[in-house]
Amino acid sequence: MKQIHGIFAVTVTHFQENGEIDYAACAKHINWLIESGVHGLLPLGATGEFSALTLEERKAFAEFAMKEVAGRVPVIIGAVSTNVDVTLEVAKHAASIGADGVMILPPPGLHPSQDEIYAFYKHISENVTLPVMIYNNPGSSGVNILPETLDKIADLPHMGFLKESTGDIMRLTRAVDELADRLVIFCGCESLAYESFVMGAKAWVCVLANVAPAQSARLYDLIVNQGKLEEARALYRQILPLLRLTEETGELWQIVKYILKQRGFGTGTLTARLYAQGCRMYGQDFSERMVQLAQEKMPDAKLYSGDFKQGLVEPLRAQRYDFILATYSLHHL
Repeated sequence: MKQIHGIFAVTVTHFQENGEIDYAACAKHINWLIESGVHGLLPLGATGEFSALTLEERKAFAEFAMKEVAGRVPVIIGAVSTNVDVTLEVAKHAASIGADGVMILPPPGLHPSQDEIYAFYKHISENVTLPVMIYNNPGSSGVNILPETLDKIADLPHMGFLKESTGDIMRLTRAVDELADRLVIFCGCESLAYESFVMGAKAWVCVLANVAPAQSARLYDLIVNQGKLEEARALYRQILPLLRLTEETGELWQIVKYILKQRGFGTGTLTARLYAQGCRMYGQDFSERMVQLAQEKMPDAKLYSGDFKQGLVEPLRAQRYDFILATYSLHHL
């Protein structure tokens, strides 16, 4: 297994305005990330809008990503699904194309018990050959994998990493103390990156790296390799407003793609497939009535591509993001 450490950019998936994957934009973005110093990539996570893709599209994109990376950095493929058979198929395909691991969340929305969570990862361990990233994110899965359960899961074959996304630094610290001899511990919370590295995390599944890869890598280097905590803290304070924005607003997709579009990466489009049901997507409620009201108040406003169900019009969102970026001098990141 390759050495796993540092900044793993959990990459967005660029789409054309017609909803098809924009492979040219994805290639340009991937190469920029690697050239800017990220230590690994994690495509097809939630940031990559995996749930909008068919199984065949997920496989095709994984193949594309592996070919584009060409061994320059490790790649961990997102294999999250409500269906365990789909998770296993994605995992087996990832192994067949040379990926370095797969990220697996307890099936979202099913709210398994602790015993069932253990049984789930045991089943995974018996049917995969790649290292598995255990993903503890109560906000995404609806369940919190308790420390006692993680301790048992860590002993299963093929368990290689833990992405700790509870947003609780005590949980991250405990994971480092109790599991670091068996698992590589990843920070999975944007606004706890500094604290996580200081407390012993070896890596960060990083949304910010999509738009500020060099700064993300520098934060890691200053803390882990150089021990320059004050200098790292100054950098962290500079980027923390954007980290909080992506972590706390439920708009990380829009924020990241908006910034990337300004820099010449992609069209800024979110795929409309995620909004087909029209309600309760990404933890926020935006009804069609809100869209109607927005259009009545701003009849000339153009709705953000693929984001029509949210009722957040592009001019208002752009003004808000530009204000935040300018206020904290983040446009140059």
